[in-house]
Amino acid sequence: MKKLLIFATLVFSAILFMSVNSRTSDTFHEYATVNADPGASGYYTNEISIRRVLANSQAEYIYFSIRGTGTMTVTLQFKCFGDAAWTDYDTYLTSERLIVEGGEVGTVWRAGVVNAAAYTVGEKIFGFGW
Repeated sequence: MKKLLIFATLVFSAILFMSVNSRTSDTFHEYATVNADPGASGYYTNEISIRRVLANSQAEYIYFSIRGTGTMTVTLQFKCFGDAAWTDYDTYLTSERLIVEGGEVGTVWRAGVVNAAAYTVGEKIFGFGW
């Protein structure tokens, strides 16, 4: 009985401390992982400025990718200088890899699972690399 209790405690602890909906940022990437209901406000990457990224790196392009086996809709959005709200650029249901253009001054991009209705099950990793 004592071994079963220890095992159950370890399993519960592993589940409790699992990373749920996280972001990864480094010198060359801006990603989000969604593996749980993102709630009403959604879950997004941190925003990036294509112009700023290209000016501060050796990169020629910004790549947007989605991978994983989850079932959810990932939305790519942009916001131009002076905009109060984000504009949907496109939505994706499957794995993707494409080049994102639109490096005007003041334009920023992000990607996310916009609300609970856009998430069904599983895990997707999505975001930007350069």
